[in-house]
Amino acid sequence: MALENLINSNYVIKGENGRLTINTKRKAKKTDHVSTVDSGLPQRNWDEVISEDIIHLSIKGKSNYLREESSAQKYGIGRTVIRQVFNRLAGAGLIEHVPRRGWRVHPFREQDMLDYIDIRETLELKALKLARKHLDPEHLKVLLVANSPNSKGKAQLNNELHSYWIEKSGNRYIRTFFAQFGIYYSYLFSYSTEVISVVETKAKEHRKILRALLKKDWDAASKALKEHIRLQRPNVTKLFERIAKQHPKRN
Repeated sequence: MALENLINSNYVIKGENGRLTINTKRKAKKTDHVSTVDSGLPQRNWDEVISEDIIHLSIKGKSNYLREESSAQKYGIGRTVIRQVFNRLAGAGLIEHVPRRGWRVHPFREQDMLDYIDIRETLELKALKLARKHLDPEHLKVLLVANSPNSKGKAQLNNELHSYWIEKSGNRYIRTFFAQFGIYYSYLFSYSTEVISVVETKAKEHRKILRALLKKDWDAASKALKEHIRLQRPNVTKLFERIAKQHPKRN
């Protein structure tokens, strides 16, 4: 894919015999490397900003095509930056590259979500088991506070606990799975939680897991985590029922 991008950008020439040569006449433009608009956003945030927009299109069932040039203009960044972001998001499964047409957004598919939840349950429970000896009680208390109502009684939800024990598991294959495929579904689950107003319910589930961990009741913590993961499915279903009502299909 990287080589194809170089060919499409005319940095590399592909001959009729299939041989590749570097185009010595092609020089990078200033806009390929430097943002044309001062957005005030650090470059490292572009993955998050753009992926959020793409996921919004996906959950609406839209299989849009994204062009590098128009996307770069939209976000006020260089084409090299947008291409790098798109390549990373393609690796996460949010989009795919279609030669000569651009990048296509993957529309939401319920079966994909169900398959992800099944694998997530298996791997995250394993991660929690591996992380037991490495969990810091003080940090668990911080996470507990972050998922408890604030001084004004307003519900607070913090999802860091999941990434915490995934990281503490020490298993690079588990970490790689969530780093690659978790972007889309983490956002989808968080978005559905906000839209259908179940923030306090999810925070309560988090507190149940964390309290069990602080007591070192591993069976109770695993059971609570399993229930928490499985309850994501009806939340997403309710989200799409709401979207369907807001945007009914026309015959």
